[in-house]
Amino acid sequence: MKQLSLLPLMHQFDKDGFMKDTTFFENGDSEIYDCYIVFNTKTFSMLVRERNDKWLEDIVEAETVIITKGNYNGKSDCFEIMFLEEGTPLHTMIIPEEQFEFATPLKEGRYGRLDIFLGGLYRYINSFSEVYYRIA
Repeated sequence: MKQLSLLPLMHQFDKDGFMKDTTFFENGDSEIYDCYIVFNTKTFSMLVRERNDKWLEDIVEAETVIITKGNYNGKSDCFEIMFLEEGTPLHTMIIPEEQFEFATPLKEGRYGRLDIFLGGLYRYINSFSEVYYRIA
């Protein structure tokens, strides 16, 4: 069994708020998460482990992402991430609050973008420019 790191996940951002470095893929803690989302300024960065990437094919045509904080499946403070094409959900996932980090405060509304990285920041997969955040 792999020993989990006691160090917290760390991220660095450029002057425009885009993620330029993260310890997620190197940190042992990432072994327990299939994906992790970090919000900074106006950008969401979704970090995805390579072992759980089949769903990425389903969202290629998505135009909009809606992230909703709420209670799901009996758990409080979870996040539903819904990828939509012309209002039709293509893929929906629910992640616990432990997999969502706020580098800067986040309020309800429309945000600049969601970038998806697979296996490392060097492997940029997709970006969505219509991202909405709301609280249920």
